[in-house]
Amino acid sequence: MNDTSKKALIVLAGLAVLVVVFMYVFKPANEDCDKLNTEITTLKTRLNDLIQKEAQKEQLTAETEQYNAQFDAILKNYPADLNQETTVMFLKSVEEQNDFINNTFTMPKESQFYKLGSSSTVSNDALSGQKVDDKAYVCTTAAYGISYTGAYEGIKSVLQYVADYRYRMNVSSLDIAYDEARDQYSGSIVMNAYAISGPDREPSSVDPGVESGTDNLFFRGDGSKKSSIPSKYDSDNGAEIVTSNNLVILLNSANSDLSSGIIAASNSNKEDTYVTSNENSRVELIVDVYAEDGKNFIKYSIGDKSYAAEILSEDVAIYVKSSARVDGNDLNGVDVTIKNTTMLPIYFKVVDDDSTSPRFKIVNRVSGVKVY
Repeated sequence: MNDTSKKALIVLAGLAVLVVVFMYVFKPANEDCDKLNTEITTLKTRLNDLIQKEAQKEQLTAETEQYNAQFDAILKNYPADLNQETTVMFLKSVEEQNDFINNTFTMPKESQFYKLGSSSTVSNDALSGQKVDDKAYVCTTAAYGISYTGAYEGIKSVLQYVADYRYRMNVSSLDIAYDEARDQYSGSIVMNAYAISGPDREPSSVDPGVESGTDNLFFRGDGSKKSSIPSKYDSDNGAEIVTSNNLVILLNSANSDLSSGIIAASNSNKEDTYVTSNENSRVELIVDVYAEDGKNFIKYSIGDKSYAAEILSEDVAIYVKSSARVDGNDLNGVDVTIKNTTMLPIYFKVVDDDSTSPRFKIVNRVSGVKVY
């Protein structure tokens, strides 16, 4: 091999060494250096951010607590789920606490529509295919569609009941048809209910108040009545209450010279049972049904005036004899609050009340109350 060839081989060997050094030493070291520079830049940015937050620690902590409190307050407006038991008890309360009869109802199926923290709404199918994060809050909804019959005031009170319900709901549609012959309204209502499930959220539970194994759901284990719907007064629309009752409420103009504008009496023939008001304004009338020493009593109060009478019947019948307004200055009436710690159902029969400005109104009631 001549000198030229030797030199050429030496040059090639040198180049090969340089390539190997570049590929396996310099290039990896350079890449590691770039990575370190990138990490340093990221860490510097993170450090500057943390330094800035540390300077604002008290403010950020206070804001976090404020936002968490606001979030928790919003969560309280929604139940943790829409289980069937709660749904049934809600609809039962709608019917019992208003002059309103639910004719048909189909149990809805709840659907998921949003996950808090996502950027947009998602379908139930999309959510169902995802692995649910234990820390995620998922929003669900269900539509309660019912058909009903009832009085016009009953329909309005149902809408108010939904608006004032402890959980957020809304009425998405309402149909009303009037039967002039029966003076009765009927139609359908669709109400939307919402729930938010997530960490530390407990599903709602209800107590139907009926012992397990009871033969009749409308009676307790001891045979006493549990529900006031239907009742023996349905056949004559409560007309029997006019002559057979536990309490009479008379409502007339406060400017009348004949008697007090408002009279509540357990015996209309005995003035010592009267609780009255001459105020030309609405007053609160509290009707309290309770048990004491094995007996049932009804106590009715207006302000500091009250009277209690024993109940000897199997229910509580209250006759309300009202009257039309005399003029625009005739303002009196009663806002009735009902309390009942017994299992006795309570029935009202209201006669001749003013159609446009009723003197009689139940503002607070318990279950087991029906108005004719």
